[in-house]
Amino acid sequence: MKVKLLIYSNLKDYVDGYQENEGLVKELFEHKTIKQFLEETIRHERALDAISMVIVNDRVVPFTQLNRPLQDGDIVKVYPPMGGG
Repeated sequence: MKVKLLIYSNLKDYVDGYQENEGLVKELFEHKTIKQFLEETIRHERALDAISMVIVNDRVVPFTQLNRPLQDGDIVKVYPPMGGG
């Protein structure tokens, strides 16, 4: 099963093999939840704390639903907290 990860923050620096314009396509050999996938792929101890929004296949996934299983071909997009003023 293959899942694509696109990161729109500096967390991409903590992902082995991440390519700036292509993201990362990762082959999963067992089923994973969105949360498991992010925690295992982003090598940062507080990865989930540095994420404000997760989108899978163009649908926002509330943090309460990160235990949803991923499917083959899913595209996961990760966004940082928004700032400004």
